Amino acid sequence: MASLTRLQVNPAVLEWARTTAGLDPETAARRVGVKASRVAEWEGGDVLPTIKQLRSLAAVYQRPLAALLLPAPLEDEKRPSLPDFRRAEKRAGVNSTFLLKAIVRAQRQQEALREIADELDWPESETYAELALSDAMDVGKAGSALRAALQVDLLPRSVQRRPDDFLRELVRRAEELGVTVIQVQRVPTADMRGFSLGEGPFPVVALNGGDWPRGKVYTLLHELAHVGLRSSGLCDFQHADDPDLERRCEAIAASALMPAPVFLDRLGATRGNSLSVDAARAIGADFGASGEAAVLRMIELGRATWEDYWRLKPDFEEAYAQYKREEKAKSEGKDSPIYYQLKARDLGRRFIRQVLEAYGEDAISTRDVVHLLEVPYDKLGKLAGTLGDVAV
Repeated sequence: MASLTRLQVNPAVLEWARTTAGLDPETAARRVGVKASRVAEWEGGDVLPTIKQLRSLAAVYQRPLAALLLPAPLEDEKRPSLPDFRRAEKRAGVNSTFLLKAIVRAQRQQEALREIADELDWPESETYAELALSDAMDVGKAGSALRAALQVDLLPRSVQRRPDDFLRELVRRAEELGVTVIQVQRVPTADMRGFSLGEGPFPVVALNGGDWPRGKVYTLLHELAHVGLRSSGLCDFQHADDPDLERRCEAIAASALMPAPVFLDRLGATRGNSLSVDAARAIGADFGASGEAAVLRMIELGRATWEDYWRLKPDFEEAYAQYKREEKAKSEGKDSPIYYQLKARDLGRRFIRQVLEAYGEDAISTRDVVHLLEVPYDKLGKLAGTLGDVAV
């Protein structure tokens, strides 16, 4: 039997790539499909990896293969980051491993599309979002522009009242505007509701897959406001001391979802000091929004205070916890969600379509398409088959 070809690598580079990916040796070994002792041997310089093993390591560590062949670890590597609009206590207290991986993944999806566009010479109209908001616009006008771009007024009220259907329609329309919408897993909603890569070509909006549909709708609009303003951000709504940009995106999202004249008409004489959670949820539901979003809109319009919000906040959190319990109960005894539907939801339909298009035009290799779409080659058809009905 011919001996396997092994590559000369610096063991310190392998250790650096693993640790910067936030993985311990046991987890890395499990994902690569080897014993933990093998990872230790590679990092100790006792055994050299094969080219196949090195490619597996690169995929698991979310690095290009060339990075594992560097002569030494990068000491001054610029870590992926976004403007962080979360509260200070969140930034200090959150274990960011899964969040960092989600940001890295989104940035690499964006970079892959940019490289494909260069290869295929795609026109600018196919690379930039059609949505554009001006800093000179007041938030009401910007919210109206976002609402018009998504054609919310053309959606039947019955759709807006069904959270899953409303979210699905808004995601589809955001994709038609040239935005890749993805979802991330294993990040608590208390740590992150969403983030956006809104600058330059191929903007990306990320929603927290663990959030409930009403929450995702509001997050989507908030992050689309970032895209329209050609800005990026890591977001954790909403607080009285938010930076100006974050407050502006909040106000635009709220205005788009709950236009002031109609919203105030719906409120009538209602004010925050007399508001119950059930009443807030009923108001929000009329606009496809959560009760929490309705209270925040009332604050924007001077009909409630932050004291009202914090008074109701524990009940909103309990309502979310109850929603999660009910979802879990409904799923017991049923088939789990279809894997490829969830994969399409998390990668984004627009991204999958563009990668498959590039593969069909020989702009990327079979290995590239498998790596980017994270499924075996013989399962590409299953993934492509979900694009017309992606679970949200």
